[in-house]
Amino acid sequence: MNGEQKVVAYTDLLGFSPLVVRNLGAAQRLLSDFYNMAQRINVNDGFAALDLFLFSDFLFVQSDDVTLVVNYVCKLCREALRYSETSAEPMLCRGGVARGSVITQRRNEAPNVTKNFIVSPALTHAVKMEGLVKGQRMLLAANEREELSHFWNPQINSICYDQPSIRPTELFLKYKYKDLLWARDLSKEHRNAKDETRHLVEIASNLFQKNYGNRKSVSVHYAETLRICMRSYADLLEQCSEDRGLLSHLEEVLTTCPDESTWLGFLEMVLLSRDAFAFQRDEAVLTFLRMALLDLRWGAVCSALQRQENSQLLNAVKELIDVATRT
Repeated sequence: MNGEQKVVAYTDLLGFSPLVVRNLGAAQRLLSDFYNMAQRINVNDGFAALDLFLFSDFLFVQSDDVTLVVNYVCKLCREALRYSETSAEPMLCRGGVARGSVITQRRNEAPNVTKNFIVSPALTHAVKMEGLVKGQRMLLAANEREELSHFWNPQINSICYDQPSIRPTELFLKYKYKDLLWARDLSKEHRNAKDETRHLVEIASNLFQKNYGNRKSVSVHYAETLRICMRSYADLLEQCSEDRGLLSHLEEVLTTCPDESTWLGFLEMVLLSRDAFAFQRDEAVLTFLRMALLDLRWGAVCSALQRQENSQLLNAVKELIDVATRT
């Protein structure tokens, strides 16, 4: 029995196990809200064709259609971050999307015992992917020969961003991986998409600032979440009062909470935007850069900029440094 070919997604809640130990009541409320959110999106937002399996703090989704699976998990990420704006406990989830065979059987073991029997290399792959990243992130995997069209599928409502640094186990060497920039919904009209994504950037920056003093293993999740949100906003950033206000806010956060990952995300957002040339002379951008250049963490940013996929960004940073040092 080889099973059916399915696209599957696996995601779980970040920090749930420590929360169970620290505050059982809060963990119960968070999990209940996560379940309700996952099911509401499934039923009300055009994803009823998806099969959902919820157990403890993880969610398993499967379908024949890659667009349904990807669009569902990206919407779940956006909703989870919005929830985190007002909740006492943040709801951050991470995971992966992969394609492969799935064997699913519903087995009645006894009058009061029912099991969902699932055997799937695709699910194993997605679980492995979840452990490769930090923060609220979703990776999309594609077989190098058969599935690369996933990355350019116009029905997928999120940009696929290159992540060649992801190196999974030897079980899955014939795959390429991209980050889903879930904070921007490509199906929305420009103005609505811009407002929503900017709001998510603000939420992520506030969460990052709030949790910056925690252990590195905790704060890195908020840093990577903020970076994904900023990178999602790059194509929307413009020379307008709202965006200049956003840059000033981020400059303050990134100056008081220095972190190489968020610095790189800020540079990606500004210098890969359509108005990149104009932002080279924005005071908030120049103030940030002058501060960062004098910090030891700038070395880690330089290392990231040397990677082949960042060649365009590297040239833009060189131009920005030239402007910053001359003004």
